[in-house]
Amino acid sequence: MARNWADLPEELLRLCSRCLCPKDLWAFRAVCRSWQSAAPEERSYVPWLMFAENTESPCRDVFCPSCRRVHLAPVPAARARRCFSSRGWLFTLGLDMEIHMLKNPIYIVKLPDLDMFSHVKRLPYYFDDFDTKFVLSASPSTSSDYMVMIIYGKGKLVGLWRPGGEAWTAVNFPSPRRDIWDVIFYDGCFVAIDYKGSILRCDVDGPAPFEARVIFEVPGWLMHWEHPDLVKPGTGHLRGVHLVQSTRGSLLFVSRLGRRKPLRFRVFEIDLNARTCREVKSLGNASLFLGPDSGFSLESDEKHRIEPNCIYFTDDSWGHPIEEGGNMQMRIYHIEDRTTKQFPMATFYDDYSYPLWIEPSF
Repeated sequence: MARNWADLPEELLRLCSRCLCPKDLWAFRAVCRSWQSAAPEERSYVPWLMFAENTESPCRDVFCPSCRRVHLAPVPAARARRCFSSRGWLFTLGLDMEIHMLKNPIYIVKLPDLDMFSHVKRLPYYFDDFDTKFVLSASPSTSSDYMVMIIYGKGKLVGLWRPGGEAWTAVNFPSPRRDIWDVIFYDGCFVAIDYKGSILRCDVDGPAPFEARVIFEVPGWLMHWEHPDLVKPGTGHLRGVHLVQSTRGSLLFVSRLGRRKPLRFRVFEIDLNARTCREVKSLGNASLFLGPDSGFSLESDEKHRIEPNCIYFTDDSWGHPIEEGGNMQMRIYHIEDRTTKQFPMATFYDDYSYPLWIEPSF
């Protein structure tokens, strides 16, 4: 007798859905009501890499590491806008100063315009001259008690917004002025690192929610590498610094030296309570995903084809075609042997956006 596929056990359907990439998950949920209820709508266990904009389409190409395919995702709200990502949500910023936060083409949240800051009069035509980053304290999909922190103006200015607020509130930092390199929400607070290696904390639920204070100084030699692979040791230039929460819950400091050859990453675990910093030689079964706008960690998974002990990162060689060695868009750095694997997938960036990792939503 033929079996009714709609009557399959819910637990079995749930296990099957967890093995699917987001695109296949959408198709899975469209089969019938029982399959739809077994697969949570906003849940994905695989990160996506969203490419730069195709100006001829309201959609964006997204690459799935699990199925190794490029899918077409409808994101009309991101048309002609710079995109950023945090906790699986997209943030869009346009030359009109408007900021939107979206989970899908329907679920869109309007945030205060950037010109609510009186000292920001306009955005430059090339957005790379106006480094920006958005950080969520929690996913709005799972919590209504969330906050958004923004870094803007090449890291010189930081603002905070809570749902219901009509404007961004500037966050004050100790003098002299500190240029912020990265920020994450960690252990109930926003934690940032500046270009000098100072780690600062903003306790948004404390008595001074808009005041940041220095709580740790990263050793100076970590901010100025002396790498043996360089022709002139001591001339190394950091291409980026990231703060990432590991899969075990610890705070990681990740630095990158060089753009291509030599290219090296170093990972350190920072204990803010003990005021210690130790190098991490292996991530074990975990891997890091880094981009100009976000960073996160995931446990490796064979069925999702995520390699362990690696750093997945987006390239930053603007304006160069692939045949000239630019715009590889995604590369994988193997921590154990310090080798890099390249995945050429597109030819050029555009003026508005760059490829970015979208964190799985749990």
